[in-house]
Amino acid sequence: MTIQLKLVQLRKKIRVNKKKVTDVIIADHSAEICIICGSQEQLTKEHVIPQWVYNRNTKRTFKTTTNRISQTYNKTTLPACKDCNSNLLGYLERHLKHEFERIDVSHQDFSQETLELIILWLETLEYKFQVLDLRRNLNKVKGAEYIPFIGKMPIAMFQGPMDTSPAKVFTNLRSALQVLSVKSKMDRLNSLCIIHTTNKDFHFFHSTNNFIFIELAEFGVAFFYFYKQRFDEYSAASESAMKIVQKHYSGTDT
Repeated sequence: MTIQLKLVQLRKKIRVNKKKVTDVIIADHSAEICIICGSQEQLTKEHVIPQWVYNRNTKRTFKTTTNRISQTYNKTTLPACKDCNSNLLGYLERHLKHEFERIDVSHQDFSQETLELIILWLETLEYKFQVLDLRRNLNKVKGAEYIPFIGKMPIAMFQGPMDTSPAKVFTNLRSALQVLSVKSKMDRLNSLCIIHTTNKDFHFFHSTNNFIFIELAEFGVAFFYFYKQRFDEYSAASESAMKIVQKHYSGTDT
């Protein structure tokens, strides 16, 4: 079966079930349902960041944007049914991994189809982080005292320059899932920056509902994607992305 036929199945599942999925997650942030289709059957652990991205290193950690607490990538998972996890999302990841192995970005360009698939993949990461941020309590900010009332609130409520209202968080969640059901990513191509890298290690940082940077050292490529911001010219996106990369890229967020 081709990747496009798999994506037809994925989009159909999302369109049919998206209201049920988001309604259940909003009502119970810890609900044990598939985050894609809402099934409660054959649930598996879907890694927020795929294990192959960081070479399955169980000790690799990242810090949450809000409270700066470290956690391992390996244990950062969400529930997904076997079909959505392995057959659909897994198929997309395997297809892209093959493309990353096949293309040397220092000499070749990805096809338009592959670029759109990369965007879809990065958008799946954004959706998973939004669900994850609803499931994780703030607990405490590193270096600050624990406040019981605030500590019980989801990290998602504290994203961005100002505290985010629950209504806005839930709207963002619905939007992030809806985006995955959109077939064409043509109008988003200028928001994706492809960066050739010679670094030897994996790096990652992410700002919810804003942008993501993920460096795949094994394949000599990094991606920076603006989730919301649109650009008329690729050069403008690239310039904006590099400013953010230079600010964040210190290894402290990986």
